[in-house]
Amino acid sequence: MEAKPFGTFKGHEEIYNFWQNLITDGFSHVEYIDPIIEVIDEKSAILRSGWKMNKAKGVIHKELWVLQKDGKAKLREDSFEVQG
Repeated sequence: MEAKPFGTFKGHEEIYNFWQNLITDGFSHVEYIDPIIEVIDEKSAILRSGWKMNKAKGVIHKELWVLQKDGKAKLREDSFEVQG
C-alpha cells in the first residue's frame, strides 16, 4: 500500500497499523467520488476515484481488486494520496 505523503506499507501488520492509527485519530466515513472501474480480466479490476473522509480528502490512484476462489474480491494493491 502506498499512502502519499505517509509512505509505503507492506504486509498485513503494517497496513493494519496504518489504518488502525487513523481510526484511533477519529478518521471515518470514507466516500468515493466519481469512481472509475477498469475491468482487467474475469478475476481482476482497477478502481480509481476521488475520496473524502470527515478529516481528509484525496485521490485513489489505483486499487487492484482480485476475485478469490470463494467468490469474494480482495484488495491486492492500494495507491492513494491525501490532498487536504
